[in-house]
Amino acid sequence: MKGKGKTGGKKDSVIVVAGEGNFDREVLRHLVRAFRPDAKIVNLRDKTYLRDADKQLTPRIDRLRTLVQGASARAELAGIVVHVDLDLVNEEKYREIRRRISAELRNAFACPLAIALAAFEMEAWLMQFPSAFTKVNSSWALKARYKGCDLAKVHDPKKVLREHSWRPPYQVSDAPRIMEKALGADGKVIRPEGKNRSYDEFVAELAAW
Repeated sequence: MKGKGKTGGKKDSVIVVAGEGNFDREVLRHLVRAFRPDAKIVNLRDKTYLRDADKQLTPRIDRLRTLVQGASARAELAGIVVHVDLDLVNEEKYREIRRRISAELRNAFACPLAIALAAFEMEAWLMQFPSAFTKVNSSWALKARYKGCDLAKVHDPKKVLREHSWRPPYQVSDAPRIMEKALGADGKVIRPEGKNRSYDEFVAELAAW
């Protein structure tokens, strides 16, 4: 049975963000807003674990579909963003996991999808925007060797940030504010310094919407 929408008017567009951690979902919410400022963005509170799901992947995506339907009730589902946090994997394994999860999600949902398959941690995405760290705290200057490099190859970026001896030290809870500061005055994402494969693929999917 269809839910009641707005009488005589166009339904609101909703983009649903799913994933394991709230801070990671908040980082993605800021990124999505840069590409779709017209849509309402809803973060699912329930944690979605697709990492290493193997034979349990289909039932987990079935559960995700139920959650998404609830979050987008009485609205037009404009897209789904899913964050999957991985341990460091090699190129072949990364591609295999992305293909498998993408195929399952596309079978389950008819709307546009964007998969944030972070090959290690979200901090490797944030480190592409050193000026955003400084905007959050003026003493947070990223070391020069991490600027302009391939950040997907930085081992344990969360530990790297904590080893910068910043005061106060970086905390995971700072990640959403850093991503927010990576948006320019026009609401778009500023140009990254360096690169990160999983970030590039995610942004390309968002841009294709």
